[in-house]
Amino acid sequence: MSTNITPPPMPAQPPQPGKKSHTNAYIIGGAAIIAAVVIATGIAVSGRSDDTAKPQPTVTVTETVEPEATVEEDTAAATDQNADAKVGEKARNGGAVVKVTKVAEADTIALAGVRKAAGADAKYVVLQTVVSNEGKASMDLTCSLPIANALIDDQGRRFDTIEDLYDVAGNPECNAQLQPGFDDEMKFVYRVPKDAVVTTWEFSEYDLENEVTPTLVNLT
Repeated sequence: MSTNITPPPMPAQPPQPGKKSHTNAYIIGGAAIIAAVVIATGIAVSGRSDDTAKPQPTVTVTETVEPEATVEEDTAAATDQNADAKVGEKARNGGAVVKVTKVAEADTIALAGVRKAAGADAKYVVLQTVVSNEGKASMDLTCSLPIANALIDDQGRRFDTIEDLYDVAGNPECNAQLQPGFDDEMKFVYRVPKDAVVTTWEFSEYDLENEVTPTLVNLT
């Protein structure tokens, strides 16, 4: 008697993935990578845009312009500079006090009793003054130059006195010492161009040791 043996059934094979499934996976993965790149690029661009768009601080520069001086201000400044004294007022410099009492112009003057002409293109300017010695020592007004002085015209030109002021009629003699506490009349005489317009007289007490700022007398 024969026995038929039936072999057990073979286990079923798991289904193999198809090509379509692989393709879908690749598409999904590629899309994810592209999305990540786009997002990263957008962030970077956004960052640069923010930096570019960041407002910069505004700096305001204010320039101050000084107003120009007017003619009136310039004239006032010049007047103030020459306002130490006027004709008829006492002016002081050190121990010398001088009052200009009169300013005169002449074609001739008397020198040592003789009339001397200024010349065709010149004139004499005579300052009549009273000099007071309020210092500590005597003054020789006509010989030893106790008072340094200059006559100034409207062009800024400076003129010295003529020589031998002791020969001018009415002036103190040479070596006539004006003692402290006394005063004397004194004429300062200048020879200047005919068309000169004098404006200022400058004087200072003579001092060899120190620099002295002169005093100005307005003659206009």
